[in-house]
Amino acid sequence: MKRRNIPYQITYILEIILVLLGAIFYRQPLLSVLLLLLVLLPVISIFITKYEFKKLRVNASIKRINAFQNGIINVEISASYEGIIPLLNCMIDMTYENLFYPHKKPQEFVFHADRKKKNEFLLPFSVTKAGMFILKADRLNVTDYLHLYTFTRPIDIQIEVPILPDDIEVPSYDKRRVIASKKEGDPTEITTIGGEKTRDTKQIREYRSGDSIKDIHWKLSAKTDELMVKEYEEIKELYYLVFPILSSDFNTVDYENMKVDVDLAKDTLQKTLEVFLSIGKDLIKEKEPFSVLIYNSLDDTFSMKIVTEENELYEALYELYRVDTKGYDGAYKRFTEKFKESTEGIILIEDGKVTRKEICE
Repeated sequence: MKRRNIPYQITYILEIILVLLGAIFYRQPLLSVLLLLLVLLPVISIFITKYEFKKLRVNASIKRINAFQNGIINVEISASYEGIIPLLNCMIDMTYENLFYPHKKPQEFVFHADRKKKNEFLLPFSVTKAGMFILKADRLNVTDYLHLYTFTRPIDIQIEVPILPDDIEVPSYDKRRVIASKKEGDPTEITTIGGEKTRDTKQIREYRSGDSIKDIHWKLSAKTDELMVKEYEEIKELYYLVFPILSSDFNTVDYENMKVDVDLAKDTLQKTLEVFLSIGKDLIKEKEPFSVLIYNSLDDTFSMKIVTEENELYEALYELYRVDTKGYDGAYKRFTEKFKESTEGIILIEDGKVTRKEICE
């Protein structure tokens, strides 16, 4: 039972009392029959609703994967009902939010379920900022025909829609590769498979199956009567390293429910996302592979996302959408503390612009 049922219950009880008083004072048979109907109707209404409620199934989906800020997301709600008596008062309790601005906004979707039919409804949501849009539906409610009692059943529906930042002109930035450190586990140390060989000899060893003939050391092989090959040093092809700092003073602002005007242009988080996406597209256009450095403040770890194509760039963007921005203010400092042997070359995006800093200070 919900609070919304209480006014209907009170009204219905008052109606019964009035009819009862009329039956007592006027002693009319019709009033007695009406009184009996008023008593039986709630029982019938609640019983039918309880029985038919089990036959109702709901689901939600979205047709478009990506959406842009300052746009509309249409969520399709489908209700499949196999009952023979229509359910007129169906409600879905849901919440929606942008993960960068965690303010869950309640939403109640009211619909009716026609007998032996699957109904589909479009529910529009306006989105104002880039980030991961999350829609959750956790409860299905059906009220009986007299609005006296509400039956509730838990449901588990969650929809994630990435909202893309605006396209902007590529800002100027230094295209410097990160120099890998000698420390194992350094996330800046990214290599291609096998690497490229220099002409610096690492060692001379016996021939193994698969070695190139051009690497055979013929003079030494003649002296030892065994095939000996030169093993060369391998160099590592390093990627550009892009590190977006996802911090903003606006991540606690509830944009949808603001009662005062706020200069949204100061939201540097949105600008950082725009700059990151524009630089990523520029590197891909130049056919320059790069890596995105992602900081997870919850466990104080850094992870890498190698990007060579545009779909991988968006995958990296969506991973950034899921991080907790509250701990990002000290991310750069923690990176330099963890990987002191790393040197310059990082493309650091902070406060909505490319910042020139060295990895080691």
